[in-house]
Amino acid sequence: MESKGRLLLADDEDVFLQAMAQLLEMQGFTVDPAASVPEARALLEANSYDILVSDIVMPGGKVLDLVRSIPERNAGLPVVLMTGHPSVDTALEAMGNAVLAYLVKPFTLEELMGPLQTGLRLRKVQSLALESSRRLQTWADEMRAVEADIRSAPASMGVMPLSGLVGLVLGNLAASTLELKQLLDVALQTSASQGVCGIRDCPRLGLLQETLREGVDVLERTKGSFKSKELGDLRRRFSSALEGTGPTTGA
Repeated sequence: MESKGRLLLADDEDVFLQAMAQLLEMQGFTVDPAASVPEARALLEANSYDILVSDIVMPGGKVLDLVRSIPERNAGLPVVLMTGHPSVDTALEAMGNAVLAYLVKPFTLEELMGPLQTGLRLRKVQSLALESSRRLQTWADEMRAVEADIRSAPASMGVMPLSGLVGLVLGNLAASTLELKQLLDVALQTSASQGVCGIRDCPRLGLLQETLREGVDVLERTKGSFKSKELGDLRRRFSSALEGTGPTTGA
C-alpha cells in the first residue's frame, strides 16, 4: 500500500512514542521515531518529511528552537506540537511559529488526524508550486533556445522551427493542465467548512474541460501535419487529464 506521507514523530516517552508510531503506521503513514531533540534534528537533516509531530519538552534542547530552525532546514514543513504540560507562553510561541496544531495530552487519534490531513494537503500544494516553478524555468530556457534558432535563420521559418515552438507551448499547457487537475483534487478533499467553494459546479471548470476537448480535437486533426512523438504524447496526456486517469504513454 502506498504511504500517505512520511512523518517525523518526536517524543521522549518511549511507550507513547512506539504506540503512536504503530497507530499512525496502521493509518497508512511512514513514521520515523525520535526520542530527543538531537535525534530529531539529525533525521530532519538527513531526510525529507511531510510533517513533524513533536512533544514540546524533550531532552537535548528546546523543541521550539528546533521548530524555529525549520525554515532554514526544511522550508514549509508543517508542524504539530504535543504537550502534557500546556501553558499560555508555549501556546503563544507555537502560534508565532505557524504551528498547525497544539495538542494537549491525552488526545485521541482522531484529534491528531485532522491536523495531519491539513498538513498533507499543504505539503502537496507546496510540492506542486515547486514543480511549476521548475517547469516554467525549464520552459523559459527552451523558449530562448527556439527563439535563437529562429533568429539565426529567419528565412527558413518552416515546419521544423514552428513545430518546435508549437510543441513547447502545447507541452507547457498540458503540464499546467495536469497541475491544475492535481490542485483541484486537493481542493476537493478540503471540506466546505474550510472555505472551499462548490468547485464541482464551477462554470470555469466546465469551460476548462470544453477547451481541453477542443485542444484534443485540434491535435487529432493536425497529427498528420506535425508528426512528432512529443505531440502524440501531448494529445494522449490531454485526453488522460479529461478522463481523470493520469498521464499515459505509448502509441
